[in-house]
Amino acid sequence: MTIRSGYLLLALSLTLGACSHLPPFLRPAATAPAEPAAKPVAKPAAAPEPSAPASKAKPQAPVRNLSTIIRMLERGRNSEAREALVAYLKREPGSGVARKLLYQLDSDPVAVFGEEHRRHVVSSGETLGGLAKRHLGDAMYFVGLARYNGISPAKGLNVGQALKIPRQRPVPPPARLEAEREKEPRAEETTQRDEAEQAAAPQRPAAREPRPAEASKAVETAESAREHQEQGIKLMRAGHLEAAHRAFGLALALSPGLEPAQQHHQEIGRKLVAGYHEAAVVHYRNQRLDEAIALWDKALALDPTFEPARGYRTRALEIKRRLNELDAS
Repeated sequence: MTIRSGYLLLALSLTLGACSHLPPFLRPAATAPAEPAAKPVAKPAAAPEPSAPASKAKPQAPVRNLSTIIRMLERGRNSEAREALVAYLKREPGSGVARKLLYQLDSDPVAVFGEEHRRHVVSSGETLGGLAKRHLGDAMYFVGLARYNGISPAKGLNVGQALKIPRQRPVPPPARLEAEREKEPRAEETTQRDEAEQAAAPQRPAAREPRPAEASKAVETAESAREHQEQGIKLMRAGHLEAAHRAFGLALALSPGLEPAQQHHQEIGRKLVAGYHEAAVVHYRNQRLDEAIALWDKALALDPTFEPARGYRTRALEIKRRLNELDAS
């Protein structure tokens, strides 16, 4: 670099002020709870009629998506999921996945997995579904594995937690479960009910039910997303924000809207953008334009609308262009 270009660079740098803009972190204000309405005075003569509202209430639509039932089980809603599985098997009696899940809910887990087990200490990123797939051959056995250990899938696993892993593969479910025989109507009642339902139901194209392989793939995808999320949390706590941001991004790519991955991804992204910008300004003031421009590129890759980085980067590119012209002359 010539002396003349050096003077020009120094003059241009001194005229440009630094501005570090950090976007404010806005939190919604807590909404005050509404005041309870005054309770109406009950009339003494009016006797309660519990059966009347039930007769007029619109029946709840059955759960037709097996993935929805699996999410119920993952959240610990076993009773609700069991009812949905019984109804599902009446519609789809050949569903091996539904039968396997219902079998785990109704059977003694020791009878399914055996008494012999080994101790396993949970590591970061491990899930019930992942452990079931690794040790029992199928991620769908996460329900039975949770019951075998007396825990709820909804609570997740903690690092260092001790689990019992069965040593033998689970006993497969029978061809027909007891729950599938519950309240089976007689043949003539079934025919009359089916004819009435077909006459009353609107004519819609039948929705394709997910195959067992598809349902198993959905569970594996959800497990993989949670593993990336756990890895991101571990990296975030260790201060490795860039790696944590990538891990949360992978989790969201597999499961959009997954929490707390989405919240952490956004918060870390804002911190990274602000950090890249501040470091770039330091390089800029010290006349290290290439390093500054590279950092502003990283900031804008995360947030293309971050105006401070865009403005400084434009100025740095202009200075670099003029210096190149001076060196070439």
